[in-house]
Amino acid sequence: NVLDASKHANATAACQSSTRVNLQHDMHPATLCLSILSLFASQSVASALVTKSMTKLHHPSQPPVPRRSSSVAYDGDDTTSGDAWRERCKLSPSSASSKSLSSLRSSTETLNECNNPMHTFGILTDIQHAPIPDGHSYNGTPRYYRHALTAAKHAAEHFEEEQVQCVVNLGDIIDGKCADVQQHLGDEVQDEKKSEVISVSHDAIDDVLNALSRYKCGRILHTYGNHELYNLTREGLAEKLGIPFTLEPTGDLVGYYTHSIHSKQHNLQPSPLKSARNNSSLKLRFLVIDSYDICLLDRCPDTSPKRKMAHDILSKNNHNYPRDENSPEGLEGLSKRFVAFNGGVDEPQLAWLEQSLQSAKANGEKVIVLSHQPIHPCSTFPTCLIWNYEDVLSILRKYSNVVIASFSGHAHKGGYIRDEESGIHFRTLEAVLESADPIRTYAMVDIWEDRMVVRGFGDCVSDEYDLNHLTFDSNAVLKENVQEVENDFQLEMNRV
Repeated sequence: NVLDASKHANATAACQSSTRVNLQHDMHPATLCLSILSLFASQSVASALVTKSMTKLHHPSQPPVPRRSSSVAYDGDDTTSGDAWRERCKLSPSSASSKSLSSLRSSTETLNECNNPMHTFGILTDIQHAPIPDGHSYNGTPRYYRHALTAAKHAAEHFEEEQVQCVVNLGDIIDGKCADVQQHLGDEVQDEKKSEVISVSHDAIDDVLNALSRYKCGRILHTYGNHELYNLTREGLAEKLGIPFTLEPTGDLVGYYTHSIHSKQHNLQPSPLKSARNNSSLKLRFLVIDSYDICLLDRCPDTSPKRKMAHDILSKNNHNYPRDENSPEGLEGLSKRFVAFNGGVDEPQLAWLEQSLQSAKANGEKVIVLSHQPIHPCSTFPTCLIWNYEDVLSILRKYSNVVIASFSGHAHKGGYIRDEESGIHFRTLEAVLESADPIRTYAMVDIWEDRMVVRGFGDCVSDEYDLNHLTFDSNAVLKENVQEVENDFQLEMNRV
């Protein structure tokens, strides 16, 4: 009927005004028809056609490309190797290097799959730069403190080139050895020069921020980890990283916050018709969790209730404390998480998390959760888990139709699990610090209406995750679509 209407006497006027609704010569025929409809069809016909065509337009006949949704975990150095983790992800070590999205997709993609993603953000973790020679971790893993700065700069330039909507830094931007450098040099210099030496940590973090400043087209969302707290106060982190800390009634600062982004405008279909999944996915909210809410680090021993809580937790669960507070020796299983370089999440922040998820659900937003420490016990090895991960995980599971995924750092080898109960994806990202020159480790995350793709660079594992656990309010979106068609039709008639 729409095509027949082109023979109508008003067809010429409709074609002349087509540029005003951004018609394109290479549009999908169904999309083109619906756009023409908004020019000269009646409101009732438009509403009927929207109802009739939604399923056909957004569920094409071609079979979809299979999505990966299996539960795969990396359990750390004590259970498997990095190569085994890649094998379990069905990716060879070489395929974990720089890959464009086109290399992951077939040439027989469906109409929706040919579109650009609705959201893209850059992500990296555990840069841990320090102005010192290369070294090793406590278990002998090589660490490249200076090259990490070069890698961060390269990642930022790539993020800017790709025009990602925002960048996520998952914490540990500098290494704790910066504090050792200060102390070591401070013992050897005269008093009048100590003021110059004390700036090593500040200079190091400024160097990383300067490297990341190559990314200019959006906001950088910072979390912080234990290594920042070895060097700076929370007040200093607020100034340097722009983290909006909350001053709780206890007198302690806690750095949890939220940030929302909208869909990339150039990816929107010119047609007023949108699918239920497409429309809901246009709204994305990041929830940044402070996993060092309850901890020993930078909490006053005399006045901080949160430090007392941390002291009590470690005293009860780790017999090495306080003599060797960072040692999990003698602990078994998940009890290994009770070490002093970890932390927990207090009740006020848990309440904020639930309220934020409720708000996101009410607003039709989907959520990405960010934290330095991993939340799911199967996404990492036990020594890196949040102390009370169960409390955080139980809240997220209640909003399985809202939460897309959780991203974290801290565990340098990376890991992944899809939670069987909720379908939420939990991804631990590989560290920048442990990739030798010329390898530069970071990722870009693309989000479509039905999947999320991690494009890994350097030693970061690439993968694709199904989003079939999310739900959408189709009736509400249909009503909005119909209203948009009617509004566009009325505006066009007024202009004619």
